[in-house]
Amino acid sequence: MTGSHRFKRAFFHKASHELRSAMGMNYRLNHTLHALTRRVAITASLAGGLFLAAGTTRIPMLWAYLVVFLALLLATMLAVDPGLAQEGTHPGATGQDTNERFGAGFLFLVTVGFAAMDVGRLHQSDAVAVAVSIIALTVFAAALGLQIWAMIVNPFFSPVTCIQAERAHHIVTQGPYRCLRHPGYVAMTVAIPASTLAIGSWLALIPAAGFCSVIVRRARVEDEFLKRNLMGYIDYVQRVRGGLFPVSGNVPISPERPRTFFT
Repeated sequence: MTGSHRFKRAFFHKASHELRSAMGMNYRLNHTLHALTRRVAITASLAGGLFLAAGTTRIPMLWAYLVVFLALLLATMLAVDPGLAQEGTHPGATGQDTNERFGAGFLFLVTVGFAAMDVGRLHQSDAVAVAVSIIALTVFAAALGLQIWAMIVNPFFSPVTCIQAERAHHIVTQGPYRCLRHPGYVAMTVAIPASTLAIGSWLALIPAAGFCSVIVRRARVEDEFLKRNLMGYIDYVQRVRGGLFPVSGNVPISPERPRTFFT
């Protein structure tokens, strides 16, 4: 091979590598912009619905709630694997708990919608002290922070109850999964009641309780599903006894052994 041929080959190889790199960067940029746009649109839609329910935009704590909500959505986008984050906003139709997922989503909207309506229109139970609302907003942020942590350490975190065989679904215990089997569900059962007080309504705790009951049922159904379908999960349940609440008596888990976690 002559020097000229070697030079041309090296040139085209470098050009091809740079082109692939540029295409990859362009794809990541487009994906990031799409994800950002979607999260802003979700927050804007939620804000529109809540302000419509309230009949006014002059509710400072509702604004604060929406700002924290958007900030945590953006944190999820930046901290969590893009495919996992996309699955969280585009759950598939398959799974063992489609009705429960729909019910939980519906009750979330009913809860925050009623809270906004109570504060803006009904004024039946909106005598929530500002200090209480601020504490509740902090608890809400901490709960969703727990969920983000679970999503970071859990490559199988999914809103759908299923075995991800194509991704070699296996048992892992890292982060919050060392003491809780379902930290994602724990986050939900804390975040939604906290949302009602952050917005400023006591009565909205009633639909929030309905939301929590659906989540508790989902956790039980998921436990039974994984016991039947995921090898080693029964052993994991025996070692990590806390499903939705930390309990004493957990058995230390050696890092060498394969583990699993879901939500």
